[in-house]
Amino acid sequence: MELGLAYATGDGVAVDETEAVKWFRKAANQGHAAGEYFLSEMYSAGRGLPVDNVEALKWLRKSAEHGDPRGQANLGAVYSQGIGVAKDDAEAVKWMRKAAEQGFAQGQFGLGVMYAHGQGVPQDASEALKWYRRAGEQGDAQALNNMAFLLATSKDATVRNPNEAITIALKAVDASNESAVCLDTLATAYFEAGQYEKAVETEKKALAASPDNPSYKTALERYSAAATSKH
Repeated sequence: MELGLAYATGDGVAVDETEAVKWFRKAANQGHAAGEYFLSEMYSAGRGLPVDNVEALKWLRKSAEHGDPRGQANLGAVYSQGIGVAKDDAEAVKWMRKAAEQGFAQGQFGLGVMYAHGQGVPQDASEALKWYRRAGEQGDAQALNNMAFLLATSKDATVRNPNEAITIALKAVDASNESAVCLDTLATAYFEAGQYEKAVETEKKALAASPDNPSYKTALERYSAAATSKH
């Protein structure tokens, strides 16, 4: 297994993806969950062998069933999006939860999304916030961003907290190297907290990073109008 990773990444040896596949396959054939996961990745990306999505899914499923949290989260995403399988939100939740309960940030984020949108589970902002928070504590920028947006805009009074949303959104902006999406969320948080000038200033940064985004333009107009009427 470790030899496969060494060949795949060039750690101490020259990169050799064919050799990596050989060692991943040896581990996978012995029921080694991580070996199964990495073999799936090689099939999916066409590294060291031709792309084969059927084989990729087969080994991904085995890795998930054998407890690899990466395999579980990825299998959850496969069911959520209907990639190579029938879309099945209940199965997506099942596998995301298994990964999340192992402390895997991607699984925690995915489970948070399912609760936020009511996919495969009843919509529950408090549960969404719980799982976003756990992933966010591991520095997951997407989770921090979604958490901030939920805190800023939730209709659930027990969840809504625009001032905390600002704090979390600032962390998301840092973690994402000031991505447009996270800047837009920060602007939303400022607006919902009544800090209209900061909302305008931040939305301008989001728009500069993504000039063709119509929703950012609409938001900027809205925040500008609120800032003007305040004076």
